[in-house]
Amino acid sequence: MMRVRFPSPAHFRPAASGGVDRLQAGSPILVLVLIAQISDCHIRDNVGMFGGLVDTSETLARVVDHLNGLNPAPDVVLATGDLTDDGTEIQYSMFLDLVAGLEIPLLPLPGNHDVWDAFRSAFADRLPATIAEGHCSYVVDSHPVRLVGLDTLIPGRHDGRFHEGHEEWLDAVLQVQPDRPTLVFTHFPPFTSGLTFMDLAGLDGADRLRSVLERHPQVKLLVAGHIHRPIQTTIGSTLVSVCPSTGNQLGLELDPMSGSAVDEPPAYQLHCWDGDRFVTHTATMWEGRRMDLSDFIADVHRRAATGEGSPRS
Repeated sequence: MMRVRFPSPAHFRPAASGGVDRLQAGSPILVLVLIAQISDCHIRDNVGMFGGLVDTSETLARVVDHLNGLNPAPDVVLATGDLTDDGTEIQYSMFLDLVAGLEIPLLPLPGNHDVWDAFRSAFADRLPATIAEGHCSYVVDSHPVRLVGLDTLIPGRHDGRFHEGHEEWLDAVLQVQPDRPTLVFTHFPPFTSGLTFMDLAGLDGADRLRSVLERHPQVKLLVAGHIHRPIQTTIGSTLVSVCPSTGNQLGLELDPMSGSAVDEPPAYQLHCWDGDRFVTHTATMWEGRRMDLSDFIADVHRRAATGEGSPRS
């Protein structure tokens, strides 16, 4: 069944000014792949570092419910690490209970708060049969966009490492299909964010990972977590996006000696692939007032169809 979603190049026409293309009113819109991302869920059975700020089980349940209500539905949900707070069997059981009702396939990856053995045991039926040796990295080839999960966890530590073995594995994986659009998902972002206390617990070998991305321009998007904030940058021709947390966020404080956890709304991201590029949206579990714009939107389409131009808002 065709999914009517997002602008396809065939459904654009030149603007009257010869400038930016415009979507024809009423034309079908397509997305080849719609990928949801959740991160840093920090499911806990104790107070934990941020336990007094938010109930991470309650916020994840809200995100799952929201994802199930999306139209169109995502093809897959990437869970980019720190799924639990301490990596215990009890916490993984709690996480699995919370996502049991998720109606979309889930691809999990560990973060620095996860524990390899317990993680792999908990997600044995969700991980591919082939996992990298020495780290929990893997490839999923069942979508128009290739999905590469990259695990850079250092057991027992809160920073990550992209070492020579990671480089050899990722290079080999990307060399297999150099012309196929690819998304890499990981926990630690390979750049300095400006949130110093998080950067100090960041990715050792980030320059090595950046070099791999620059050698493989088919990697259209790298998505990560860890920083509990929506952040974007570029590495070569690759867009890099950091997903906020489904629990609490971290305050935007660029003073190297400052930092805070804040109860900004839980959030997730949607990555839309239209055959040419990714477009990334950040969705927050916001509970403010909402105004219905159906009549205004209908008028926009009517005016676009007749060439009248958009109405004043």
